[in-house]
Amino acid sequence: MTEAAAAIRLPWQEQQWLHLVELHQQNTLPHAILLAGPQGIGKQRFAEAFTQYLLCESPRQNVACGECRQCGFIQAGSHPDLKWIAPEERGKQIKIDQVRALVESLGHTAQQSGYKVVVLAPAEAMNINAANALLKSLEEPAAKTLLVLISDAQSQLLPTIRSRCQVVGFPLPSMPIVKDWLATLAPASTSLELLYEEAAGQPMTALELLSDDGLERRQQLMTDFSMLLSGRLSALALAEKWQQYDLRDILYWLANKFSGLLARPYVAEEGEVAAGVAELFKHMPLISARNLFALLDQVTNLRVSLERGANPNKLLALESLLLECCEKNHS
Repeated sequence: MTEAAAAIRLPWQEQQWLHLVELHQQNTLPHAILLAGPQGIGKQRFAEAFTQYLLCESPRQNVACGECRQCGFIQAGSHPDLKWIAPEERGKQIKIDQVRALVESLGHTAQQSGYKVVVLAPAEAMNINAANALLKSLEEPAAKTLLVLISDAQSQLLPTIRSRCQVVGFPLPSMPIVKDWLATLAPASTSLELLYEEAAGQPMTALELLSDDGLERRQQLMTDFSMLLSGRLSALALAEKWQQYDLRDILYWLANKFSGLLARPYVAEEGEVAAGVAELFKHMPLISARNLFALLDQVTNLRVSLERGANPNKLLALESLLLECCEKNHS
């Protein structure tokens, strides 16, 4: 964790930041908060910044100083009173043993005589047993303890978990704010409109696309999918080709495009149809909203199953999905 990433919140997080800082300064900070909102908008970065502020010995102007002993521990990833709980592997669940160890650690006195903080992300990755094990800490919180849950899909959390947390919502930031921020980070040759579209308005996702040729990969997905819909490439051949990509990335891209097609009649009235959606519409001009919703549901269900730890056969999953896309496009 770098000092900048830990100590500075993102431009679109000011309202949420001031709210929690005010609660802390008034000694009314709850024992559990849920940072909830779409993926890719910087909730984890917010958690890094706020936990450092909370543990800092001498914060300045409502941010961590970045220089004290506590900040040094955090930047080195070795603060004894700050723990991060996450799945051991991407796409896997948070196990009950991890939560039990967390609950036990919260019962101990803080080593630095300040707050004890635990960040758990993504919270929806907890299986039912892990979530139930966490309830004890939520029902019987220790003094000066903060549990931070981060969720991209709070509806997947147990109601008993949500009800015991103060929810801090993070909506998608506005397009101008995101583009202004990306303009300071992207090479001058980058199309900010295309970057914004491919990231579905999610600034941290856009930042990821700037590295490792992410935009080029997304454009290749569009080229491949257009060839499928125009009959120049079979579903089986494309499924084989797409095995080189991460299945989650493919599903994210398809969900983005199908959602864009569903919204097209509304944004078209304002003359702001995204370039990628316009390209896809050339190949799917007659597809019904019902069929689009069915495809989006299929993609969403597969995404949810992956996040819950499922391990489907990648080739078969792609073949089934792409064949369904062809069928729905011509029915």
